Amino acid sequence: MSILSKMKFSERTRSQTLGSPIERRRNKMLMALDLQIKAAEAEAKGEMFTYTVSRYVKNTETGEREKRDVPAKVRPWWWRDVSGTYFLQAKYGNRKIEFMKGKSAIEVGSKENLLPVLRQLAEAVKAGELDTALTVSAKFGK
Repeated sequence: MSILSKMKFSERTRSQTLGSPIERRRNKMLMALDLQIKAAEAEAKGEMFTYTVSRYVKNTETGEREKRDVPAKVRPWWWRDVSGTYFLQAKYGNRKIEFMKGKSAIEVGSKENLLPVLRQLAEAVKAGELDTALTVSAKFGK
């Protein structure tokens, strides 16, 4: 009996198992929103939120590149204007998401409203309400 006859073969490709492009965009956006929610929760407590990412860094002793987990900061999507009103500008990758023509920022109001707005935005992504905006942001520049 040959080795290949013991294996189970399939017609599926990698792109079929990863889901549709819309599902992948939603998942990427939900992961980014999850980081923003954690950063907003930490800021509300007066702490700084960091997470670890794998990066290639140069070893000072050997001079070779090696993969290490290093801490990274989350760049907040929100800011406060001079009157004290908070705004939120969601991003897909490094592109801002335009919710309506010419409108890419959400007026949050006070700082206490930031977490509920971020959670509502995550629910909107799960419901598929931002699929067209995510598609436009994903295709920009290609």
